[in-house]
Amino acid sequence: MVLELAGRFDATQFDVRIITGRTVEPVCDLEAYTRRTGIPITVYPGLVRDIAPLRDLMACLFLIGQLIRIEPDVVHTHSSKAGILGRIAAAVSGVPVIVHAPHGHVFYGYFDRFTSWCFVWIERLIALITDRIFTLTELGKADHVALGVGPAAQFVAIPCGIDLGRFVHAEPEGAMLRQTLALRPEERMVLWVGRLVPIKGCEGFLRACARVVSRYPETRIFVVGDGPLAEELQTKTATLDLEKQVTFVGWRSDIPAWMWATDVFVLSSLNEGLGRVLLEAMAARKPVVATAVGGVQAIVRSDTGIVVPSEDQERMADAIVRLLKDGETARRMGEAGYRRAMEFYAAGDMIEKTCGLYHTLLCEMTGRCAA
Repeated sequence: MVLELAGRFDATQFDVRIITGRTVEPVCDLEAYTRRTGIPITVYPGLVRDIAPLRDLMACLFLIGQLIRIEPDVVHTHSSKAGILGRIAAAVSGVPVIVHAPHGHVFYGYFDRFTSWCFVWIERLIALITDRIFTLTELGKADHVALGVGPAAQFVAIPCGIDLGRFVHAEPEGAMLRQTLALRPEERMVLWVGRLVPIKGCEGFLRACARVVSRYPETRIFVVGDGPLAEELQTKTATLDLEKQVTFVGWRSDIPAWMWATDVFVLSSLNEGLGRVLLEAMAARKPVVATAVGGVQAIVRSDTGIVVPSEDQERMADAIVRLLKDGETARRMGEAGYRRAMEFYAAGDMIEKTCGLYHTLLCEMTGRCAA
């Protein structure tokens, strides 16, 4: 989302710089991005997902040094820990406008209760130095407000716009991929895409797939992604006697082809800010099965897919089997999902709203109003 947002800003209005930590998954070719867009990217390897007080302090000091040198008008931070460190650095550096995009939140599903509440209190404090908080959905906004992370007026919901064009037109690549995977005509494909970490609920997905295979044996299941649980999940696959049906393929750069190749796409997250992969599947005209968490319910409606309770493998299996067996319903949902994704989640709307808020906040904070 950050690369998409930065790359679409009007270069005559914005001089954009990106500072990021070490990206483990997915792997992005940042040098190629800079060559294509002209946007410089500074990578600080010490800024990582895991909490490490000394390393995090050093990362914050590094950010302060960078912001003092750059003297930006706006700092826009993304994600939880980077957002905390980045906003502290921006405030210390005297940046006029500080905005934050949490991309969901870590208030449940990630840590134990004590750690989760520590994050809530930290976010409450850091919100005091934040001019606006951009949530992906109104549901995300409501979660933050309910937990006291700032008043409602401090939040604005801006859906995550993505470049859907590369998904819309990937049907030939999808057909070729099905041939490469040697899928027989009678076999149906179920796809899962994401990081192999607990919050994504892949183990629950595999348990649901065991029920699916028992009722619909002609099912092939593909897991696209990598992460710390990869080995454990592969072992679980063997325990569930799914070794013949489930294939782990690791990280792939050809996600549009995989979306077009599948018959049903499944998201099994225990917490999710929005669920970009759902939009990608919908852009490829695929029906989706998703857990009712976070912003998912803002995307998936009854005409575009099936929403099931989180961690209810029986309901998830029922939904998958229904779409595998009822081709007409699956087709209708896929078409409705395509229309919804294109109407509400294309990148242009995100850019327009974000740029408008930058200008409004600069006018409010500095008096520098656009003509």
